[in-house]
Amino acid sequence: MEKILLTIGLSFTLSKIVAYFLFIVLGLVLAFVFFKRTKNSRIGKVARVLIVLVLFVAPFLIYFAIHPIYVGDFSNNSYAVESKIDFPKDKQLTVIALANCPYCIQSIETSKLLKKKSPSMKIEYWVLSTDINDKKKYQKLLGKSAKVRLKGRDSQELSIIAKGSYPTFVLSDQKKASKAWNNDSFGVIAMDEVRQGF
Repeated sequence: MEKILLTIGLSFTLSKIVAYFLFIVLGLVLAFVFFKRTKNSRIGKVARVLIVLVLFVAPFLIYFAIHPIYVGDFSNNSYAVESKIDFPKDKQLTVIALANCPYCIQSIETSKLLKKKSPSMKIEYWVLSTDINDKKKYQKLLGKSAKVRLKGRDSQELSIIAKGSYPTFVLSDQKKASKAWNNDSFGVIAMDEVRQGF
């Protein structure tokens, strides 16, 4: 549902909120229709009220079970970055990732959504590895949505920026990193903030 709402032009934040709201409305409609149609039926009053309650909450609970709300979904807890590492001159979002980190692989979906919403956004994955196969793996998964660079030689400095949390999303401009988000703090509000800068 969120992807549909994103496609029609809503922001990441609104898409998440509206999706849950729509399922609450759906539950309300189902409960109302059932209540009206069974007004003169033989169903007992208690059973009717219970069914109405189930119909009201069921759509939301099913959607929530499939797409739960996590602590970081609505967070935007960025932190300032001071580093001697040269970032590209043009504004970009850099994702600091580990070669075999499942959360880093999951972040590819986020990067693809960001790129789709803002085609002018420049995104790069900096993988803390020297193995060319790691680069190939990431590039294959990312396709044309982002470039991949191996940054095994800068691992120590990039680990300091990431504060040991991967993936870490870093916003930079004019060769300097300005702010970063770890995976738990890069929620829909942060994604909308990053998009506005491109």
